[in-house]
Amino acid sequence: MEKALLQRVPKVELHCHLDGSISMACLEKMAKKDGYPLENLAKVHAPKKCQNLQAYLDSFDAVLPLLQSEENLTMAAYDLVEQVSRENVRYLEIRFAPLLHTHQGLSVSQILDAVCLGIEQGMQDYEVEVNLIISAMRHHSNERNLDLVEKVCSMQQARVVGFDYAGDERDDLGERGEVVALAKNKQLQITLHAGECGCAHHVVEAIHLGATRIGHGVAIKDDLKALDLCVQKGTLLEICPTSNLQTSAVDTLENYPYPLFVEKKVKFCVNTDNRTVSNTSLINEYALLNQYFGFDLSMMQKTNIDAIQASFAHPTTKERICRELKQKYQELMHENN
Repeated sequence: MEKALLQRVPKVELHCHLDGSISMACLEKMAKKDGYPLENLAKVHAPKKCQNLQAYLDSFDAVLPLLQSEENLTMAAYDLVEQVSRENVRYLEIRFAPLLHTHQGLSVSQILDAVCLGIEQGMQDYEVEVNLIISAMRHHSNERNLDLVEKVCSMQQARVVGFDYAGDERDDLGERGEVVALAKNKQLQITLHAGECGCAHHVVEAIHLGATRIGHGVAIKDDLKALDLCVQKGTLLEICPTSNLQTSAVDTLENYPYPLFVEKKVKFCVNTDNRTVSNTSLINEYALLNQYFGFDLSMMQKTNIDAIQASFAHPTTKERICRELKQKYQELMHENN
């Protein structure tokens, strides 16, 4: 399928990390402004094949020093909205971990306000609807993450719609259930990173904790009980093919579980995870699935409608974008018949 057609396809993206998706041009602008060594940015792109998930996450060490000021956080959020607009993304959920941006004294409220400002500025300039997911980190204590949820929810930022746990998936989420429960009680919708490292039982655990979506989740390919649970619950997987290959969640793209998910009717949507760290774009992710598995306009329509329906957007936003998707896909399919 031609890249020009893939560019025109309307898209929904639900799994996109702010700190891993800032364009190199924006990062270089920040670095020059702040006197940050430009050579450090060479480490931003993760290897095409990492030894493990942690090796992939190490790339963020080159980015985070630049994301410790309100100005740069606003720039980063705006930059990401601008990027996705060029790919005809109609709805985007950005996720980020506020506690990773406190190293130079910023408060959670300053951090959140700065990111939301960038989102609002981006939405004024580009035709993209954007919401925000707050990520807690697995390596942070329950106390810190409980405090994070309390502070974020006390701000009542309209753009904050969801909660996530991110980080190295080496241990169970069970002991963090208290934090997830608080987020649910505060009316945040739940998506959790799970099943990225061959641990299908983490997906089951995340669903039992209240997740309606799973970040990655590809490990269920090896556990039919976990797969069946996702089907029964209507749980949507936020798959990220390039990232999953890099972190060895899958060994080759030929072995990506796309055909299994289609056959078993597992709901999923396609995402970048980290545009810059993975050196990818949403168009590239669509092209890969089209090349290897014949991901066509009909399936693109289905996955994007599943995505907006599983999104954390307001019901009226879901209805509007659903209508836009159906209309545009019908036009494109008519043109290409």
